[in-house]
Amino acid sequence: MDSDCEDLDLRGIAEVQQSATEKDIKTTYRKNGLQCHPDENPYNSKAARSFSTLYKLLTILEDIGTRLDKLKKVKAKTAEVMLEKGCDLNRKKQDKVERKSKRELKHLKKEYLSLLATVIARMEKLLREQAINKKRIGSFKLKVKWMANGVYNKDNLISLFSKYGHVINVVVLEDKSVALVGFKFKTSAINAKQFEVGYPNCPLTVSFLGDYGRQDIKKNSNHTSAPNPSTSFSAYQNS
Repeated sequence: MDSDCEDLDLRGIAEVQQSATEKDIKTTYRKNGLQCHPDENPYNSKAARSFSTLYKLLTILEDIGTRLDKLKKVKAKTAEVMLEKGCDLNRKKQDKVERKSKRELKHLKKEYLSLLATVIARMEKLLREQAINKKRIGSFKLKVKWMANGVYNKDNLISLFSKYGHVINVVVLEDKSVALVGFKFKTSAINAKQFEVGYPNCPLTVSFLGDYGRQDIKKNSNHTSAPNPSTSFSAYQNS
């Protein structure tokens, strides 16, 4: 995605709770929500269901907002008509209509604000899940080179590298005998870099495309090559 979902200003929606119209809600939530569409987050299994639920809530929220607007207009129109007539005989009727209108408005506002809070909570939950998945899942790429033309293609490279983990994609530049292999998980890419050599008749040269794996291998190398203090001390005693 071009922009991170964490940057969305969800709390700003609270500022329009009292005056939000159907247009306000559509403009804000559809603009933000589409950035977190499951198509943009293919590795989050819950994204499609969460987004679907969120969209249904949004539709209901829009309907309540529309009803609120209509009720306010009806109330204003009724008051205007009664004022023009100026009849005491209609005072009781006017009071009755106003009381009913106030009850309906109060009920709708309560329903509206409650649902708005639910929508915000659902959106924030979806964003948290996506943030976690973005840290855990990504495209970790390797650059693969070979000498002879016509030996490697997308299919046999996927077959070779899939044994290390989930391969997201392979892009082959056959005229240059180079390919880019993208893994879903970092550990898969690191293992492939360390152990994959290709076919005996046409070896592969595998390198990291980025710095994500170099530090991990360096740490492991330092850890395994560090001398054992007890062994060194024993050797000194026996010398």
